[in-house]
Amino acid sequence: MPVDVARILPFAVDTWTPASSLKRHRFLTHAHRDYLVGIATAAAASIYATRLTILIALRICPDLDRAAFVEMEAGAPPLRVPDPDGDFTVAAFDANHCPGAVMFLFESPAFGTILHTGDCRLTPECLHTLPLQVQGRVDYVYLDCTFARCPLPFPSKEDSIRQVINCIWRHPNAPAVYLACDMLGQEDVLIEVSRTFGSKIHVDVDKTPDCHANLSLVAPDILTADAAASRFHVMAFPGLAERAAEILALARARGQPEPLIPMRDEVGVWHVCLSMHSSRDELERALEVVRPRWVVSTTPPVMAMDLSYVKKHCSLSRFAPDDPIWKVLGITTDAMSRTVVTGSPPQSSVETIEKSEVAVTCSVEEFGSDESRQVVEVAAEPTLESS
Repeated sequence: MPVDVARILPFAVDTWTPASSLKRHRFLTHAHRDYLVGIATAAAASIYATRLTILIALRICPDLDRAAFVEMEAGAPPLRVPDPDGDFTVAAFDANHCPGAVMFLFESPAFGTILHTGDCRLTPECLHTLPLQVQGRVDYVYLDCTFARCPLPFPSKEDSIRQVINCIWRHPNAPAVYLACDMLGQEDVLIEVSRTFGSKIHVDVDKTPDCHANLSLVAPDILTADAAASRFHVMAFPGLAERAAEILALARARGQPEPLIPMRDEVGVWHVCLSMHSSRDELERALEVVRPRWVVSTTPPVMAMDLSYVKKHCSLSRFAPDDPIWKVLGITTDAMSRTVVTGSPPQSSVETIEKSEVAVTCSVEEFGSDESRQVVEVAAEPTLESS
């Protein structure tokens, strides 16, 4: 689950914790099931999301009230949100993650400019949808760092899908092709397979109901419930190896040609690539474009501070005493002047080491859920290290 935003902010993003329940405005970046945990019991305030995200969320959580949602769309003009502490604007941009997924850009004189990526795959095309004034520097970025520590170079989504298509072309005599693409966000594979081979995709509503429902919203024209009408079938990814072995064994026992089940040994790392999260290189390139002053990882326990760009550029030694970061963190200028300042949660604790190093550890109540026990640390160059 993602972390809570700073307490001073009037909104919550993707969190339905006791801390986020105190917020006056809620935002939902996408509708993967793990991001909806607790939403039905914490929906007192309006929830801003895209139409597709709303429809998927309502299906997964039938107790939700459609009237609780405020609809936004990627690329639409910024929306002004009235707030007693000062109105702010919010705009949505494509997160390149799953259908309906967006990043939110918040702007206000009170808290500055904040980009919350939600879950994202930050390709150059995705970044170019951001306004030009954002492609330079924002105050704070809440960043999806799922693969921040992963050294593997990911091919693009397009290359990954091309591997699947090429795999199918290499087996023209396979009477059936089983695709483990039942997860929300893998619809692009099915759409491209359907387009390339001129065939609908069979999805068993009983075995993969979520996939059937999502595809009905995203690409209903490629969907068929008739197994005999298509060579292409969706199968669930959980238990893929066992299910594949059963299908192959049955075909052999019947003396039938073996069906094709693209696996990792045939198409490389395409399942990883289609996980829809940025690679380490993509994260670093994205940070070079956005040039944030402060970064918070939304995916504990992986730290945004592991990224080389952040280590080089995002250092508290660069912040002036009147910088808004101290207000966001709840740290007073008086506290900054003391050698050691301590406090018990929910306050922040700060230890200042003279000249060479400054470290800030924000309490879980400020930036993380009780489950994640997230700790965000920043230190001045050259001694910056993550915990």
